[in-house]
Amino acid sequence: MKTKYISILLISFIVFSCSTNDDGGDDNGTDPEEQVYNYFPLSANTYWTYDNESDQGTTRDSMYVAGTEELNGFTYTALGAQEPATSFMVSLLSQSLLRTTDSDLIINGELGAPPIDGFPEITIPLEDVVLYSSTANNGEVLSEITGEILQVVNDIPLIIGYTISTVQEETLENGIDGFTGIRVLVSKIVVNLSVGAEIEIIPGTVLTIPVLQAQDVVVETSYYAEEIGLVLSESLIEYQLEDLSGLGIDLPFPSEDSRTATQIIDTYEIGN
Repeated sequence: MKTKYISILLISFIVFSCSTNDDGGDDNGTDPEEQVYNYFPLSANTYWTYDNESDQGTTRDSMYVAGTEELNGFTYTALGAQEPATSFMVSLLSQSLLRTTDSDLIINGELGAPPIDGFPEITIPLEDVVLYSSTANNGEVLSEITGEILQVVNDIPLIIGYTISTVQEETLENGIDGFTGIRVLVSKIVVNLSVGAEIEIIPGTVLTIPVLQAQDVVVETSYYAEEIGLVLSESLIEYQLEDLSGLGIDLPFPSEDSRTATQIIDTYEIGN
């Protein structure tokens, strides 16, 4: 009888021990702390240099932490760049303010016209746009901004519609070439544009003629390495205008374009 009681007590102890540790916690039943990865250090005395390749040749950019600013109750970091900045991401980041949370990189600033010769000068405000989020799912839209801008080009009023989206992509656990064994977070900026020309066909009657059907004109894919920051950025610029040959609409930018550019980190130093 005594042996029977000992067996029952032993089984009860095993069941109780398993039930208190199945959730992955420690012996005290507390949850383990989630690892936080910093994919864009913004400490003082930090800088990055990049080599850029495009159809226009090879250039070099230098970007650095310039200071901090208070905005809307948050502390943002201002980045500077040696002029002229030639790559898409260095131009964007160095003209804006940034802040990070445990999972997100957030930008507050503006996006200029896509790098297309002759394209109208436009400025699109970016207010607390999330550039990446380590807790988002692959393919998840992080931020989206839509609007319209009226610009007059060659005496033709143009209505430029835009949608700016940031999209979280995959996390590369083993890194990329040159940064193997380091976690790398991937995200995209997608600039979708449409253009319509306002033409007065008879006095008092204005017709909007499609010039550029809504399409992704700029797709920027950025790679952020743990404790380093932006290490690689790939740009795709691609669009095609409608056939305007019989409409008497003459615009100062090419009717179509398709080109790529790459920005690769060369040297960096992360301050304390």
